Amino acid sequence: MTKNTQEYINNLINKPKMFYLDLSNSTKTSTCSHCNKKNWEEVASNLTGEIEDLKEFSNLRGLNASNNKFTSLDALLTIPNKNKVEKLNFFGNKIGEVDLARIFTEFPNLKYLNLDRNPLSAKNLNNLTEKQLEKLADGLKSKQIRISLGQGTVLADLLEYTQQLIKKGGNSSAHKLQAVIQQSSINPHQQPNKPSYTPLIFGGVAVVSLAVIVGYWVGKRRKEVLD
Repeated sequence: MTKNTQEYINNLINKPKMFYLDLSNSTKTSTCSHCNKKNWEEVASNLTGEIEDLKEFSNLRGLNASNNKFTSLDALLTIPNKNKVEKLNFFGNKIGEVDLARIFTEFPNLKYLNLDRNPLSAKNLNNLTEKQLEKLADGLKSKQIRISLGQGTVLADLLEYTQQLIKKGGNSSAHKLQAVIQQSSINPHQQPNKPSYTPLIFGGVAVVSLAVIVGYWVGKRRKEVLD
């Protein structure tokens, strides 16, 4: 049975005393038998509509809204004491755009941000400070900030922006973020540092084949001499 999201939130008791708000849905996964890649299966959400108002959660530290159909992060701006918020999880939603500069500014003590599996694009990237670029780079590298590579354009937007900064003279944070994004573009199932034995195999086959051919001609030549 589905419930309206905001009505469900309004009916919660002791909202000012809540440190953690859980609006998440369970998820289903399957694993490919060939590549062992984990696939996420879309589940029916128990909540409908958007989160509209969180102004009564004055002590909120974390919010888990994963596996829903939410399309916006605007409701986060209604949280009264944003400096207390440390974790935000919107994994597996339908969020179309994100203003990372505003999120980092409004939530200065944010330690974990999960926007994975959302069709995201990035906006207002020029508002990101050098410190925020470094925070983004460190977060992506440590997986404390999670953004999908396969959905949306947000990583491509970030990469294009860092390249523009670097062309203008750039800064160390732009270079750092560019390197992290480029590294994240590598298929996690590939192992670039693992030695490949394929050339050795083909090389060995070639050597054996050459030896057989040489042996054949030497034998034939010897037979001709004896005859």
